[in-house]
Amino acid sequence: MAKFCNQCGSKLEAHHKFCPECGAKISNNKNSKSVSVTKQNISDADGKTLNPIIIYGILAGGIAAIVIILLSSGMLSSSSRVVNSVNQNEQQSETNSGVNLNSLQTINELEEKVKQNPEDQQSLLELAHLKNDSGLFEAAIQNYKTYLEKNPADADARVDMGVCYFNLRDYPNAIKEMETALKYVPNHQIAHLNLGVVNLSAGNLAKSKEWLQKAYDLNPTNEIGQKAEQLLKNH
Repeated sequence: MAKFCNQCGSKLEAHHKFCPECGAKISNNKNSKSVSVTKQNISDADGKTLNPIIIYGILAGGIAAIVIILLSSGMLSSSSRVVNSVNQNEQQSETNSGVNLNSLQTINELEEKVKQNPEDQQSLLELAHLKNDSGLFEAAIQNYKTYLEKNPADADARVDMGVCYFNLRDYPNAIKEMETALKYVPNHQIAHLNLGVVNLSAGNLAKSKEWLQKAYDLNPTNEIGQKAEQLLKNH
């Protein structure tokens, strides 16, 4: 049975005692999960800081685990998040059962700013991002919808709303919003990557490969292209 690094998700050989990619010590625990998670900051051509998590899916009479990538962004002028796996979402929901007090304070401050000035689109978008990052996906969707009513061409925000839908396991709406984002920015590489992993999670394997291949073709040499290639090789 193939083993993967619990830190970065790299495939391991039986003789490996340390991960050849990240250097993490390899656990001999047979009960450890085949799904691994890691985060690192990268910057794409759109000027957004990305925070990807790679999860390798295993096919055994169907999808035993889903290959998904999470891309989490800060409060910059644009954002694009890559969706997280259902398993990781469940772990996060347990960890984030209560919103961080600092985040809650900032959320309250932003809500007050938006209430006082409904035309403050930047604060509204930051509010949506922060709720998204805090696991308040339904509330974040409402803020994204309000923002997109006046900024329909903001592909990054639309992709982020799609990620919220994915986190709620609403795959059809996640796919719909990400495909809509591509109508405004056809070469949005992260949207292509997200569509690949969301379709994979939804069981649309052929469609998933199409989107991942397109993400790779857009830029094979950057981090997103390399992640797409890695996912294509592992399912």
